[in-house]
Amino acid sequence: MKFKSPGILFALIVILMLPLACNFPGAGSVGSETAVAQTVEAELTKAAATAGTATSTLAVTETPTVTATNTETPVPTVTSTPVLTFTNTPIPCNRAAFVSDVTIPDDSEIVINANFTKTWRLQNTGSCTWTSGYKIIFDSGDQMSAPAETQLTAGSVAPGATVDVSVNMKAPGSAGTYKGNYRIKSSDGIVFGVGAGNVPFYVQIKAITPTLPPPPEPLFPDLYVSEFQINYGNPIDDDVPIHVRLGVYNQGTAAAGAYTVRFWGLETFANHSCEWDVPSTNAKGGRILECDMQYASIYADGLRAMVKVDVGNTVAESNESNNTFYQPLNFVP
Repeated sequence: MKFKSPGILFALIVILMLPLACNFPGAGSVGSETAVAQTVEAELTKAAATAGTATSTLAVTETPTVTATNTETPVPTVTSTPVLTFTNTPIPCNRAAFVSDVTIPDDSEIVINANFTKTWRLQNTGSCTWTSGYKIIFDSGDQMSAPAETQLTAGSVAPGATVDVSVNMKAPGSAGTYKGNYRIKSSDGIVFGVGAGNVPFYVQIKAITPTLPPPPEPLFPDLYVSEFQINYGNPIDDDVPIHVRLGVYNQGTAAAGAYTVRFWGLETFANHSCEWDVPSTNAKGGRILECDMQYASIYADGLRAMVKVDVGNTVAESNESNNTFYQPLNFVP
């Protein structure tokens, strides 16, 4: 933009300088204000004298606008710590826990039709005391002759205490696996189980067919000749009297009744030389039998004497083959 009037230009300069003059030292005194006025007047007069001959060009310089950048300071994030809130949950009146099987662990083998008693150990985990009005009741499965209800306790079971509960049962008549479920019923008729799931507690058995023992061995006597002597070991022939001593023993498992024992000086003799009638002999017992006789002739060595126990087989024995006994003889002249 250009200004052609010097007077207007000068007036503008004066106007711009007035605020600066007010800030000079002593600007507040009357003398200074007068001096300034006189100076302005003189400048205006001079400008008017030259206004017709000179053209002044005023160059206006634009001052660039400064844009301030607003740098934001980050606001810190505050993390809040959660406060734990405890809820007081009331304990149910009727609640129980299974502790252990006191008798008849799971899959115990019970002979078919045999009676048995199942005992559980339970804990009162509720807030009410169990009294004699509480019952163990059959719930489902195999009842196995158990009663529908059984008294839980004759006294009382305080909260936190345990009690052993027994129910009488009977194994079924057929082999197999059987399971019966049970619950508790309170005195006011509330039915509940055990644990957080309020489930039944149970008994589980394996009914088996009994293994019969082997039949006992039949009891029989068993007689035999346990010892034999003639003349204390020296048989003598030719009409010399000799002494015979023999022992009969029963090695069987039963007593032997009456039986007869006979002795032949030689097994070839037609008639026996001695005979004994024995009334009985206990099992694992024996008898000594003795007699006197004589040989009527001279015999060669190597012949045999003979004894028979239970002549006629009147006693039923476990072994009949050992009833006859032979003794070789060496005669002394």
